[in-house]
Amino acid sequence: MIAGVATQLGTHIKMKDLAPEIVRQRMIVEGLLNVPFGPTSMVTYCNQITKVLNMTAVTTPICNYDSEYGWCAYMHWKESGIHIYSWENRKPPFFSVDIYTCKAFKEEDVVKYTKDFFNDNLIELSFTSK
Repeated sequence: MIAGVATQLGTHIKMKDLAPEIVRQRMIVEGLLNVPFGPTSMVTYCNQITKVLNMTAVTTPICNYDSEYGWCAYMHWKESGIHIYSWENRKPPFFSVDIYTCKAFKEEDVVKYTKDFFNDNLIELSFTSK
């Protein structure tokens, strides 16, 4: 068995930390919206969360669209990066933000910023982290 890989579906095995000296933090934030999360808002979200988390931008946000899935955005940080995915054709519209960094950040800052960013557009928010 390879470290961290389960042989049964539905089995959760704690992944072995192969590089404990490297800081790695992950957070996924998902939500339901009244109005879809489009590319202009994704660019704004990426730029502002970069400042909130005190990350260093390497690129500007890059957006792509697929008619089957919807919009996505990516922004590269010196400390890693952020991905956003938005399903605009789903009712209600759904989004998923995936943050991965090699620099510690406060998860509550992400939650607060996201709630403030979407304000009345937000129906429900959920998150998980490692």
